[in-house]
Amino acid sequence: MNRKTFVSHLKNLSTGVVAGGSGLHLLRYPTEELTANSRRDPAGRSLPVSVLTRIRSDYEEELFDRFLPAMDKYVVDHELGGFMCDADIRTGERISGQKRAWYEGRGMWLYSTLYHRFRQDPKYLNIAKTSKEFILPHRPGKGRFWPSRYDRYGNVLDEEGDIFTNLYIAEGLSAYAVASGDEESLQQAIDITWDAFRTYDHSEYRYGSPAARGLEGPRVLNHWMVFLFTAVQILEQVNSPEMRHITDRSVEAVLSYHMNPDYQLLNDTLTHDLVLPDDKERHIASTGLGIQTLWMTMYEAVRRQDSNLFQRAADHFKRHVTVAKDPVYGGYFGTLTDVAANRWSLNKALGVQEEVIIGALLLMEHAGDSWGLDCFLETEAYIKSHFVKNGYKFWISGADRFVENYQTGRVEHYHHSRHLMFTLLAMDRMIDRSGDASNLFGSL
Repeated sequence: MNRKTFVSHLKNLSTGVVAGGSGLHLLRYPTEELTANSRRDPAGRSLPVSVLTRIRSDYEEELFDRFLPAMDKYVVDHELGGFMCDADIRTGERISGQKRAWYEGRGMWLYSTLYHRFRQDPKYLNIAKTSKEFILPHRPGKGRFWPSRYDRYGNVLDEEGDIFTNLYIAEGLSAYAVASGDEESLQQAIDITWDAFRTYDHSEYRYGSPAARGLEGPRVLNHWMVFLFTAVQILEQVNSPEMRHITDRSVEAVLSYHMNPDYQLLNDTLTHDLVLPDDKERHIASTGLGIQTLWMTMYEAVRRQDSNLFQRAADHFKRHVTVAKDPVYGGYFGTLTDVAANRWSLNKALGVQEEVIIGALLLMEHAGDSWGLDCFLETEAYIKSHFVKNGYKFWISGADRFVENYQTGRVEHYHHSRHLMFTLLAMDRMIDRSGDASNLFGSL
């Protein structure tokens, strides 16, 4: 959809509301403010403060008045600590009391970030602390991974999990450390992340994804992605040489090896020596993971104040978003299963759409990028009109191409909350600058 068409679309929708339980308005921002009164600078177009303020108000309302109260009522275990995400998104009805290591780390991150970045409400920090206390007694030895599933009381239901159990817990501990000032949690985050990286770096490492089965020591895109973002958040607190090593290796692997030179999209799985396998996997491009990894690379470029890295990641981000877009029904696909044949996995994940939003915001905020502005507005409208349903306690997290048949049995509390919080933080910074780009990198 081009800019002219999109503005026309906004005019048709400007007084409407989503038939959604969230109650979020479907772009109630006056369209005349989006066009005639938009500020301009040498780098491109930006939104006026009045519109930024209204976007911020909508996101604050969704986070604090809807999402968090639903989490508090249906997901958080106030008695025993942790998160019970097996709940019906429509009603909040609990399906099981099981807890998963991934979701403990992610939930710890969510509530620690809320406390540190938004409101220093003791209940947020306590929810993070009790999750930490629930999961840490299960910490495995070096080179091992946390069990993935537990019953409500902490009894182990599965054997050893995967590398992400450790990394998400490390990310949660890192966020808890900065929120609480607990230096022990920060050191635990460093130790867990570094031990996981050393395990991943070994030629005998195994990973159970379909693409990686049979490969000795596979190099996998989502591994670099989570290593990168976990290490970046630690580096925002302490100058750790181990975490610098991880970010350097991750950025190089993504941009120099996983990026396919023939079609400029990211391949999912490489051999241990960073070579594309000579089988059907060489034709798979992970657009969803690519979009997420590339905004994280832009985020790291902002931390480093590296304009070349930012521009390189931004160009690849735009390509992945453009290629992943569903030109008929809107939104974005996550996996191009055969590049040459243009075959796609046609499911739509809320997380993929929300990762597009975060990347577009980085382009808006730091480069005044007109493409980023258009992408943000269009993607936000698509999310609100498709993934928010009337009367539902939570947003839809996964669905078919049309978002008509969708998953209902798990509450998504990580990608969704990150999208809401990162948007709020970006709005605050842009409002403080009267809508202007940061000029961190000058004119890109």
